[in-house]
Amino acid sequence: MKRRRQTTLGLMGWLLGGLGIHAAEPMAFYVNYSAKVPTAPLVAHALSIVHPDATVDLAAAHRAGATVLAYLSIGEVAGDAPYRTEVVRRRLPFAGHNPVWNSDLIDLTDPRWGEYLVDELAATAARRGFDGFFLDTLDSVDLVAPGDAPRTAALRQGLVAVVQRLHAAFPQKRIIVNRGFFAFAALREVIDGVLAESLFATHDSAGGVYGAVAPATTAALLVELRKIAAAGRPVYVIDYADPASPPAHPREVARQIRALGFHAFVSTPALDGTMLAPLRLVPRRICSFYGNLSTEQSDQVKWPAESFTATKLQLPLEWLGYEVDYYKVASRADLPRLGAECHAIVLPRLWQIPPAVEAPLVDWLVEQRAAGRRIVVLGSLPFRDREQRARFLEALDLGGSGAPAIRPAALEVISKETGTYDFEVELPLNPVSYVELRAPADARRILALRARPTAGPAVDFDPVFTCSWGGIALDPFLLFRRADFREFWRVDPFVFLQRALGASPAPAPDTTTRDGRRVFLSHIDGDGFSNFSRVEPGQRSAEIIRDRILKKFPLPVTVSIIEAELRALIRTQRAADAPVLEAIARDIFALPQVELASHTFSHPFFWIEGDRTEGFYDAAKLDLKQVYDHLDLTREIVDSVRYINELLAPPGRTVRVFQWSGNCRPPPAALALTRELGLENINGGDTLITARNRTLTAVAPRSMPWDGELQILAPNQNENVYTNNWRGPLFGTFSQVLETFALTESPRRLKPVNLYYHFYSGDYPASLHALETIYQWVMAQPLHPVTVSQYARTVRDARDTTIFSVGDEHWVIVNQGEARTFRLPAQLADRIDLARSPGVTGWKIESDQGYIHTDGAPVVTVSLAPRPVPHQPRLETSSGEISFTAHGPAGWRLAVSDPRPVELVFAGCTPGATVRVVTAGAAAVQPADATGRLRLTAPPQSRLELEFAAP
Repeated sequence: MKRRRQTTLGLMGWLLGGLGIHAAEPMAFYVNYSAKVPTAPLVAHALSIVHPDATVDLAAAHRAGATVLAYLSIGEVAGDAPYRTEVVRRRLPFAGHNPVWNSDLIDLTDPRWGEYLVDELAATAARRGFDGFFLDTLDSVDLVAPGDAPRTAALRQGLVAVVQRLHAAFPQKRIIVNRGFFAFAALREVIDGVLAESLFATHDSAGGVYGAVAPATTAALLVELRKIAAAGRPVYVIDYADPASPPAHPREVARQIRALGFHAFVSTPALDGTMLAPLRLVPRRICSFYGNLSTEQSDQVKWPAESFTATKLQLPLEWLGYEVDYYKVASRADLPRLGAECHAIVLPRLWQIPPAVEAPLVDWLVEQRAAGRRIVVLGSLPFRDREQRARFLEALDLGGSGAPAIRPAALEVISKETGTYDFEVELPLNPVSYVELRAPADARRILALRARPTAGPAVDFDPVFTCSWGGIALDPFLLFRRADFREFWRVDPFVFLQRALGASPAPAPDTTTRDGRRVFLSHIDGDGFSNFSRVEPGQRSAEIIRDRILKKFPLPVTVSIIEAELRALIRTQRAADAPVLEAIARDIFALPQVELASHTFSHPFFWIEGDRTEGFYDAAKLDLKQVYDHLDLTREIVDSVRYINELLAPPGRTVRVFQWSGNCRPPPAALALTRELGLENINGGDTLITARNRTLTAVAPRSMPWDGELQILAPNQNENVYTNNWRGPLFGTFSQVLETFALTESPRRLKPVNLYYHFYSGDYPASLHALETIYQWVMAQPLHPVTVSQYARTVRDARDTTIFSVGDEHWVIVNQGEARTFRLPAQLADRIDLARSPGVTGWKIESDQGYIHTDGAPVVTVSLAPRPVPHQPRLETSSGEISFTAHGPAGWRLAVSDPRPVELVFAGCTPGATVRVVTAGAAAVQPADATGRLRLTAPPQSRLELEFAAP
């Protein structure tokens, strides 16, 4: 344990039941000696031990009820200890040197050491907010003078005195010690546990190999540990296992430790946070690249949003439960150092790198494969150099030259996986140029072809396959481009990626669904607010939308305005327009279902100078009366928000969302400004799938990371796009959004229902009629309405969610409680054991997917039983926002925070059994139907108590 920088022990106490562990039974615990400690493991464990100088979010751990201890070495000072200079300055005496760790042994017979360790080091950790101390290197006192019994006794006595002084100084802080068995009798009343290493599995630092502990060594250590356990003190055991070993091995080691009643953590000797058992990180991140070498601005891939992964691949990856991180590689130094959270690397279509990077890239990919990460290649091999391409092929067990081949006289199909290939288009395989590549021996070939040249022997090649290390899908067999530039998948991306990534099922964060119903959100961009409407002459379009839409359909809607338009600063406006427009805005913002948003000051049409979309626009912004000749992010964002908050917002309400304008491609600096203001952001994304454009390539991902910031993309496009940039027709084309809603619901629910439009939808009777038609459809659907800010928080939290595996069908989920829906295949979701799944409130089966809803706790457990568990009362669906104060097999207490009546369906009751329901103090008895369901309508802002009959 010496000289490491962090240690964490235990699992959330209230979470133990979800792990099949009772409060008195052993917990898991976590150890991390890194300089920066990730937050999720701290939240997921009841007890953590970290270095006092580490970067660590103690507040998040404390909000989750977790305890965090500070590492403190009381027997040695490491050669690289941050306080070593101060020790030397104070001339504190050492008693010897430990060459194994290059550390100096502390002379604990000198009382000044106690003063420094307790009054300085420990006190500093206490002021930072740590909940106690982990004391390391106790046994080092026996290294000073092994043959000098009096000297050793004096050092031991000094050590005991230091620990007692520590307890006296901080009586409310917890203390756990590493071994120090000789001092246990003297310290029993002041310590809260003992930790030991290598009980069953260990690592030989000299030989660098993992192996089992000798039985005699295990037996001797067990004698000491059982004494501690018999004395009523918890025992923590760290064992070491090869991270490349199958997960079953470290799990078995942890099971052996816990079977003895001890707390278990299985990791690596680096103690850098690697979690092998009982909890094991489920890697959810995908590393992908962007950038090319084009000199033409229109072809350059400057930002992640322009990459193939962003436009085509991120959506299916998100649905499968992954999140993408983007990297640009201009030199060897840009190749990223990936952590345990990264599952795979994608080499995307059209990605290009400088020639000098090719050799380092091959080396890097070999390292990633050795670390167990999957590799997925799409489009083409990113190597132009023959030697590097050959090295890549050899490293991945690929056959052939990997070089482009000229168009053959004919192509023949050797094998083709029906359904997976010819996914969105079925086309004859005409002779085309191809890459001569053969799959590894263990590959599953989705498409295998034979090329017959005009002369010479036939060549077999495999353009689409998956295998043990990932998969490859090469052009031109990946996508088909139509004459109008629309692209269609030839390969089913869901099936291909699921096989290539090869991960075991784990709950996937889902932002489309809330409490068993598809999410609905709506937002209005401010454009057209001041237009005069032809629906009712003399009225502004904003008034039409207010009176004919917002007041008629009581659904949450996020409404934005453009400051320059309301202040009548556009060249075509009159100054007298401003007070009229501002009064209308105040009326709209005062509506109870309206969430306030800004749509900028001047409505920039592009946000980054040199953006390749500049040519799509005739101007950079609205034509203003005042001089404003450059884009000022503070003016557009900060000042426009202040304008609304100070002059338009009703008392007690402020702007919650910033809605991007124009091409909706904000730079990271703009995204950072919204974050610093505490705002969510939305817009961007090109979801426009319809019956005429029926392809998944027309469905955008849910967010886009930009250099450490996150842009939330609109789940759907607005009426301007459906109406051909408002050139018409105005009714029929925007009504096609209903086709989009249907095609993003089936065969997979890919998006929530997002009704996104502008105020100029109130300009004409036809455009207003289209909007009314869509709203009427929405009102008839079983949806769960949310605000844009709530949806954006859900997307952000889904990306940041951390999942740990406890077993093949047992997971611990950590997040902020905003992302509250997780998806599993229906046959798995139907086996959830609610008694062992704290935080889960229920689930709803839709088609072949189970949507699991949770109560917003920071730590949630999903545990499956071998078969469906009968008679588990659970929430199946809710039409509005609810929160739980208690839920269990006997009864539930919940509050309805929605301003509308909320429809609730509970399932899993005993058919025909009575349920006692208390609402607003009035009790009623209601029977469950023959399917075990109970249907209720809860009043707005009400509290309910349900008491379920015993099965």
